[in-house]
Amino acid sequence: MKKRVVKVISVFLIICLGLFAFAGCKDKGIEGTWILKEEYDSDGKKTSSEELKNIGVSEKYEISGTEVKYTCESTLLKKPISITFELEDLGNNMYSFKMPSGFVFATALVKGNTMTYIVGTGESQTKMVFSRQK
Repeated sequence: MKKRVVKVISVFLIICLGLFAFAGCKDKGIEGTWILKEEYDSDGKKTSSEELKNIGVSEKYEISGTEVKYTCESTLLKKPISITFELEDLGNNMYSFKMPSGFVFATALVKGNTMTYIVGTGESQTKMVFSRQK
């Protein structure tokens, strides 16, 4: 009987340890601060983070709950552009950034610590790539 109790406790402990080991692997979703890392134009030409810095462009998103705060800073602007969007979770790591009027500004895909979306159409299309700030 004593051996059986020890086996049951051992199995229980192994299961609990296994569950705790995966507790830290939870997907972080979209919440957090995202910094523009690179852009790709419709021809596939990449603009790196260093090039963006050199031309004086900085973009970031701060996302918490259903609020999305976008900030764009540029040497060409007198002051930063700030816009607040509403976040809509579309499932499968897809999210929409909506203006109060209901207009969808962008639909983003999150994979780990990378968020991407496409703005524009045709030859004026640009793929934006953001990294989660740690």
